[in-house]
Amino acid sequence: MFKNLWAFLKSKTFFKHLGLAILVWVLFFGAAVFYLSSYTRHGEFIVLPDLSKTQLTKAEEQLKSLNLKYVVIDSVYVENSPPGLVFKQNPYAGSHVKKGRNIYLYTTSMLPPMVEMPDLHDNSLRQAKNNIENNGLKVGGVKFVPAQYAGIVVRQSCKGETIAPGTKIPKGTIIDLEVGRGNSDDSAQ
Repeated sequence: MFKNLWAFLKSKTFFKHLGLAILVWVLFFGAAVFYLSSYTRHGEFIVLPDLSKTQLTKAEEQLKSLNLKYVVIDSVYVENSPPGLVFKQNPYAGSHVKKGRNIYLYTTSMLPPMVEMPDLHDNSLRQAKNNIENNGLKVGGVKFVPAQYAGIVVRQSCKGETIAPGTKIPKGTIIDLEVGRGNSDDSAQ
């Protein structure tokens, strides 16, 4: 039995089939490597620019000129920051990316978030100021008006309009207060 196997391994038929099998495997793997290299654009890349502190419209233009796409993942309210400003990107600046790749951007929000107006009526001035600031609002003018109790908030307003408790208003809105000064003519501060 081993003699027959040894004789077959030394025959021309075996070497022809072995050579044909090797040739098929080399051609198959060569074609696969060539196809994958061209499909994945191996060696072709774009260096991603730094988009931080760039307006979203300008970042969009830059990415479009580089044949890249973008997706805004999140927008965060940042006080005193212009709306639509890119502050983070993924992949990071300087990364090597391929044409057509999605670039994920994080921007400052276009509008401030809405918060509920707290009920400040009958609060002390100090409590009202703390409540305003804790809700992301700003204390505006404080006007002392005749009222039965001194140092107690009698009206909350914005730009002269009374704001009812629970009303949704933009974060950072300036709230003016009218505070009672009591029955005396002295102003409490």
